Amino acid sequence: MPGPRSVEHLKQCFARLPGIGPKTAERLSYFLLRADQALAFELADAIRTARASTLVCSVCFNLDEVDPCSICADPRRDHAMVLVVEDPRDVAAFDATGYRGLYHVLQGRVSAIEGIAPEDLTAAQLFARARSGTVREVCLATNPDLEGEATARMLAERLAEQPGLVVSRLARGIPAGSNITQVSQSILADAVEGRRVLRGDA
Repeated sequence: MPGPRSVEHLKQCFARLPGIGPKTAERLSYFLLRADQALAFELADAIRTARASTLVCSVCFNLDEVDPCSICADPRRDHAMVLVVEDPRDVAAFDATGYRGLYHVLQGRVSAIEGIAPEDLTAAQLFARARSGTVREVCLATNPDLEGEATARMLAERLAEQPGLVVSRLARGIPAGSNITQVSQSILADAVEGRRVLRGDA
């Protein structure tokens, strides 16, 4: 017998989140119903506040509360170096290694299975940045799996059309098939340091 409609709706909302199955959705729902009311309302307020205050940077498409984001606006960073990543979470992972250049967040990767084409990413904006004349090197830091490698190849082919631009790829210190956010900081740092040039003079 199903529970109250409000509880069923809560479970359905949790189940729509990535990695949350029906059982986990049910467990989270009943936990919040049994928990202190202040905790449940704090969670709801945190979601509402995050949604209202978080912006997508118009330059690199990272998430921040200002636009341009604090990384793009930082004059101490190397504005001639752009690290291309799939997801905003990757930015935090690389920044923790001490990387001090800029980023470009693709907001995904090319995937025939998921129906994601290059036009669905921020690739066009990346190409425009490469043509601006301020970028010296673009390092492709997509995940080293099938879709990530295909995305990197597609980007490298288009970026190769820009004269004088160095196009590099992360070194193979990152295990194939792994996810950027799950790789240790030391491995990420080595990968950035040992990146290989795909085109241009280093």
